Amino acid sequence: MTCLRPILTRLAPFIAGLVLVLSCGDKATRESALDFPAQGASGKDDAFGRKLLGVAAPYAADPTLTGREVVLKSDMAARREAGWAIAQRVLESVPLLGLADGSAAAPTTTLPNVPRWQTWYGVEDFKRMFVELYKRLGPLGRSERTPFSAADLDAVEAWNAAALDRSNRWPLERYLEHVAALGVCPEGTPADECARLQQSQFSGGAAGNARITYSPATVRHLLENYAAIVDCLEGLGALPLDAAPAEGNFTYCFEREFPVDAVLIKAQWVRSDFGRKLPAFDTDAAALAKVIAATQSADWGTGATTPDAVVGDRLADPKSSAIYTTRMKNGDTYRLAALHIMTKELRHWTWVTLWWSDRPDSDFGEDRPEAFGMLDPVWSNYKMCVVVDYTEGDADPGARFPDHPSLAAAIAVPSAGAGAPSWCSNPYIEHGRGNARTNCIGCHQHGGSLAGQDLDADGRPDPFVLERVIDSENLFPNNGRTQIRSVFPTDYLWSPLRVDDLAHVMSHEVTTFDQLDKNDPDIRALRVLELTGDAARGGEIFASSCARCHGPEGRGTIDGPSLHERVPTLSDPQIARTLITGKNNRMPAWGSRLDDQALADLVAHLKATFAAP
Repeated sequence: MTCLRPILTRLAPFIAGLVLVLSCGDKATRESALDFPAQGASGKDDAFGRKLLGVAAPYAADPTLTGREVVLKSDMAARREAGWAIAQRVLESVPLLGLADGSAAAPTTTLPNVPRWQTWYGVEDFKRMFVELYKRLGPLGRSERTPFSAADLDAVEAWNAAALDRSNRWPLERYLEHVAALGVCPEGTPADECARLQQSQFSGGAAGNARITYSPATVRHLLENYAAIVDCLEGLGALPLDAAPAEGNFTYCFEREFPVDAVLIKAQWVRSDFGRKLPAFDTDAAALAKVIAATQSADWGTGATTPDAVVGDRLADPKSSAIYTTRMKNGDTYRLAALHIMTKELRHWTWVTLWWSDRPDSDFGEDRPEAFGMLDPVWSNYKMCVVVDYTEGDADPGARFPDHPSLAAAIAVPSAGAGAPSWCSNPYIEHGRGNARTNCIGCHQHGGSLAGQDLDADGRPDPFVLERVIDSENLFPNNGRTQIRSVFPTDYLWSPLRVDDLAHVMSHEVTTFDQLDKNDPDIRALRVLELTGDAARGGEIFASSCARCHGPEGRGTIDGPSLHERVPTLSDPQIARTLITGKNNRMPAWGSRLDDQALADLVAHLKATFAAP
């Protein structure tokens, strides 16, 4: 094998130094030495991948889209132009700044690149950051559910990017060896193929094949709202479909809606090893008319032109130069078949979806803008559709594309004119009956929902089970495309309660810390102060337990100070904490002898008797 080091030699000094001394020795020996402890296939699942990526690259939202919402709803050409632009911002290459030790000033031309969205956070990043933030609050901060500040979030993103530095599981030498190996191609590999292989290896080693990723703004918003999210879980089961939103906030689990630069990505990866081929789908007018016809099941999986096919219309075997490809640490190779992109640039989000095609320049790829060519050429093999509302606002969307006849014909097929349900479906992601007729937004309106229709007519909403209602025209009208709610519990995201289940990730950690904190004296002091104390009963406790040292009137003795002097200088929490913990090995820790109510009674007596100087 030949070690190709041009990409690596000008990286951070510690990496470059290591590369110079590495040998290109026996492959089996090197792989054995890189037997990392992590069991997951995805680099996103561990600190190793995040160490390569560094802090996630933010999404640069287009602030003008909000002002153009009316146009986007009523003009399909403007809508598709915006959709392509969103995809371009998500897909643009950014350097692996983790290799420059987090320095944005590093010479980016020497650093391997990955698409922007692959630097974003997965569920393991989210969990790691939440646990660290919550731990840093301390017992008092946790008991009060103190919110995380912007500075807290900045700090934990930087901490997360360097988590490997503090992990005994990831010896630095192994990490550096593996990074160097990512820049290696088999001997004799042509330069263009080697460059593509290195791109796939760095992508797999850094970003893996995570299915759901979140832009930095999305993660920060979820973390900022942790207390509201955890608190909302108890009431979600009773939140009816027809609930009315609060003014200016149509969510239930957040204090406010997501910011404009929030993005969620759902990726569909398909294994490509061992000669596996990729199903290809036709999305031209004729094929689309067949798959969504009223007499058909509208299931992409059965094939548009051959209903008895297992999946797709044919099989393809695209090279890595024609489809975005990732090679994992263990050698497994995956192709990116499709990508869902949700951005909060409009209040009800924009919904963009890309899918790979072996005929990329027809129908939904025919209007791909020239600017898209600024990206890696591999992205020119993907088609796109986009929606911004439940209903179609363009009376004749196909007529917007006189210069793109195959696109015009395909768009016209699912369109029933202005006021009818909108359409956007991805053949690689939207599987199941009716899903070729969907529009993304209609299904996601139920994100975070636990309560659905009152199916048994007992006056209470029954549990919302998506799998149960999705085939019902009554419960899921127009294959889910019709808006039937105005409160969106988690702002259209399924992830808080399904898939990554982020709400319960946080709830579990909160409960765990609460159990650990329950005997903390500061926390117990707050619990004591929440009780109503009886000063008379507290006087009895004082007489039997405290008067011997402080005197029957609390004026002090040789064994204890005057409470007339001491109590006025203490806050209520300090009084309660002192009773619980004792003091200076002379005052007993009454917390081990008295229950919370007795302590509350004693605090009431001390305040009533000695609070005034």
